[in-house]
This record gives sequence, structure tokens and C-alpha cells, in this order.
Amino acid sequence: MRERAPGLRQAARFVLPAAALVFAASLFLRYRLPDKSLILAPLLQSPVQSEDGLPEPFEVERRGFAYTVTPLFGYELWGLIVSYHHSSSFVDISHKTWNDYLNTKDLCVIWGRNVETGVYKRMTFRNRDFTCYYRYPDRETGELFTENALSNNHILPADTQVADAVLKARTGDQVHFKGWLVSYGAKGAPYARRSSTVRTDRGNGACEVVYVTEFEILRPANTAWRAARKISLVLAVLALGVLIFV
Repeated sequence: MRERAPGLRQAARFVLPAAALVFAASLFLRYRLPDKSLILAPLLQSPVQSEDGLPEPFEVERRGFAYTVTPLFGYELWGLIVSYHHSSSFVDISHKTWNDYLNTKDLCVIWGRNVETGVYKRMTFRNRDFTCYYRYPDRETGELFTENALSNNHILPADTQVADAVLKARTGDQVHFKGWLVSYGAKGAPYARRSSTVRTDRGNGACEVVYVTEFEILRPANTAWRAARKISLVLAVLALGVLIFV
């Protein structure tokens, strides 16, 4: 039987493995951390914390659940995202179990000396529910790294616009956000999650809980590889479709 559209099928045979290769590479390269030469000047400063102009506790509703939010300090941070975690991830059972739909994402960020020295390029970072983990390969790297210039931030977006901006943020992006360090919990419940208010603590309770009113990506990272991932996936699907149906 004569093959239909042989030229198209031949092109698909070439495109499919090439697209699959690009897609596989993009899964890793889209998370590369930028060189220290690409770090913006605002990231060299420490977060700003203030007691000025704090609002009274207020209520927020998400997905039919009401939460009481109590501002503790005004807060503003410029940082490099080294890892993140979506609260809606299928591996996250904590938020759903606790009906916590206010904390949508965790961002582990570094700033100051850690970005100035470029020590983060020698390290690995990862996030799970409520926690940021990091590792360095040797003692020299450990001595260069400062724990006081890293924080894991539980992000509580103030509105859908902020939530969308936070959702787009990825590893390697340089970001700026502003809002309040807060404690929050289900309305009327005796328990509330409370933010750390210093950068020097460790372990349980050391994370910042930030009700974010402003969020911006100052410099995105790996934009070409992020685009390549989407394009290669579409091309692979189209090429596979040609080989099956044409």
C-alpha cells in the first residue's frame, strides 16, 4: 500500500525525536540558577521590616473557608528564588487536610552575601510542604554560605492579580514582593500559623508567613528553555499525530 503524504511523515520522523530531546533537556535547564553577574543590585540588600502603618486583624475568604489574618510587621523583600512549592501539588496533602487555601505557594529565596558571592551555584535546594532544604558539597562552601540570607516564605496572595503573578514565578527568577508578616488561621479556631519575625532562627517556625499585596518578577530566568519546553511538547504531539493518523 502506498504511503500517504510521505514527505510529511518523513518530517514527523525527524521532528518527534528532536522535540522529545529538547523537551527532556528543558525539564532540567529551565531551573538553572543565573550567574552572579546577572544579579540585580536590589537583591544585595536585606529584607525591610517595619511596625509602621499596620492594619487591624482582618478576615479573608478562600474557597468557602474564612481565615483571620493578623499583621505583625510590614515586610518587603528582594530575592532570588532557589526553590518553590505549590500548595496544590499532588504530593502536598497538608494544605488540603487542613483546609488551608490561603497559602498558595512557598518561595525559598536568597539575597545579600549569598547572591553576591555566587555560592548558590555550588549548592542544591528543594522544597516540600512548608520547608526549604539546602545542601552544600564541602566545608568551604558551607563557610561561604550564610543561613541569615535565606528564607522560606509562605505566600498568602492578597488578590487574584497577586496570586497570578506569584504562580508565574519560577526557580532562578529575581523577585520583589511587599506586604505584611502575619499570623493566620481558620476563623474562630484556637490555632494560628505565625510568621517568624527574624532571619536568624532555624527549624520549625522559622519560615516567614507573608500576606503579599505587591509582587513582581524583576528578571525572569531561563525564558528560552521555558518556551522551548512548551513548543517542543506541541511539536512532539503533532509529529506523533502525523505518524499515527496520516
